[in-house]
Amino acid sequence: MKRWLALLGVLSAGGVIGAGVIVASIFANRYTSTETFCTSCHSMATVAADPHYLQSAHRTNAAGVLANCADCHVPANNWFVETYSHAVDGMRDGFAEYTGNFSDPAVWAARLPALAQRVRDEMGSEDSITCRKCHDAAQIRPASQAGQAAHAMLEQGKVTCITCHANVAHASVPAKASELR
Repeated sequence: MKRWLALLGVLSAGGVIGAGVIVASIFANRYTSTETFCTSCHSMATVAADPHYLQSAHRTNAAGVLANCADCHVPANNWFVETYSHAVDGMRDGFAEYTGNFSDPAVWAARLPALAQRVRDEMGSEDSITCRKCHDAAQIRPASQAGQAAHAMLEQGKVTCITCHANVAHASVPAKASELR
């Protein structure tokens, strides 16, 4: 009987600790998804002050909807993916910030095409899940024939949002870039 009670105690403690870790990570995910947190490093403060970004439809629109950094850059389709993305991307970006002197506009400009391509590749591989949190592709009716054709391909799974809308919120960066070094 004592063994069963001990086992039950260990399982209960593990459940409480596991639930605590999950709750703590949810709060950490919320905190690290704020624009204040995202722009606390030098390079992102520069991006957040960019006039193209400030005037983009994701920052200024008639509906009053304000997308923050995480809305587009952190897939939040489930707790594990969101937590993993925060941890891995945060460490990678933090290390790059620490070693890269991105406060220097010339260094940032040289690195930006590769960074933009990495984000495009990630969003493409995730089928633009972050776009789909807010936008229902089936409800979008482009006025141009090219837009209609692109959205027909989108419905067939041949392209994804980022394929055509690569520079929707940030200043234009060429579509092709060299690999990150």
